Amino acid sequence: MATAESPSPRALQAGLLVAFATFVVLGLPDGVIGTIWPTLRDDLGRTQGSFGWIMVAISVGYTTASFGSGRVTARIGVGRMVQRSIATSAAGLAIVATSPGWWVTVAGFLVLGVGNGGIDAGLNAWVALTRGPRAMGMLHAAFGLGATLGPLLAALFVRSGGWRGAFLVIFAFETLVFVGVGLLRAGFDATPRSAEVQATPPAGVGSDRLLALMIGWFCVYVAVEVTVGQWSYTLLTEGRDVDESIASLAVAAYWGGLTVGRLLLGGFGHRARPEAVVSATTASALVAIAWLWIDPGGVGAWALPVVGLSLAVMFPMLVNRTPVYLGAEHSNHAVGYQLAASSVGFVVVPSAVGLLADRRGIEVTGPVAFGTAVALALLWLAILGEVRAARG
Repeated sequence: MATAESPSPRALQAGLLVAFATFVVLGLPDGVIGTIWPTLRDDLGRTQGSFGWIMVAISVGYTTASFGSGRVTARIGVGRMVQRSIATSAAGLAIVATSPGWWVTVAGFLVLGVGNGGIDAGLNAWVALTRGPRAMGMLHAAFGLGATLGPLLAALFVRSGGWRGAFLVIFAFETLVFVGVGLLRAGFDATPRSAEVQATPPAGVGSDRLLALMIGWFCVYVAVEVTVGQWSYTLLTEGRDVDESIASLAVAAYWGGLTVGRLLLGGFGHRARPEAVVSATTASALVAIAWLWIDPGGVGAWALPVVGLSLAVMFPMLVNRTPVYLGAEHSNHAVGYQLAASSVGFVVVPSAVGLLADRRGIEVTGPVAFGTAVALALLWLAILGEVRAARG
């Protein structure tokens, strides 16, 4: 009979499926916020620069939860920590959906960030330690699926001039995954480590410098992903006069590209050399973001699915390599630090776009995104050099 210490294979598989469902719900707000923003902004009487307050609120909550996730998980276990984080996210969504004004809305996003930070760090670390790159790819494909559906969900409410209903729908899904994690919590705890992690020497191949570079990489990666994902709709509709429905489809295609790439990682990730894949996709991301910025022939919008496809595998592959690079015994804390740092990128660059857009127009999105992608490429080259030097 399976116990909490040795859950059955069926319980382990069920836990993984619930993790996938949780990441679908985790991705929905990322796809909704950027599309809903012009309507929310006008309804509450704000300017483009106010978008930064939402980013700051989510980031502060997310950073706080991510940074402490390793300690909390060690004390109460993955399943209980994730379930509490889901409940916190649901509370944040409820506050946003029912808020009477701007500052209560910001407070709701702060609570949402706390919950999402715990979910993201807890499940990423769990999959990195216990599963291979295919499971990690599927986990992040689930996030991409949620983010792809987000703009389409938001569009349903934007057409009617509202925005709150989108957050109520996500709240309902959040409630379902809360129940699922509660029923299948045993599948998350006392799970054996993956074969690759077991084969890694206790000290990994890492160093303090490598950890610092990876923390910087996660920060800049998220800055690129969020800047493109959250500002593209406004860029297309208010900067380039693209029809709202077409802009929604283009942004959904961006998140769709992210999802397709992660599904490919889930299907074929075990056959690819991670470092080579990340190098190739970094180069293609630079080209695609330049295309979006320059907008040749007025078709820059259709660079978005290419950008999404290019970015798709980077984050899950680097999370999955963390136990290999830095050692399994440091993984929970390292992933927490990486995701906490990623929230800095989540807020700083997208917020800067909002402030610059108030002064110079929304077209600043292109050059800012491209410059950030260049920084990402340089950090990746530094990580590669450190890994190769450590391996001799």
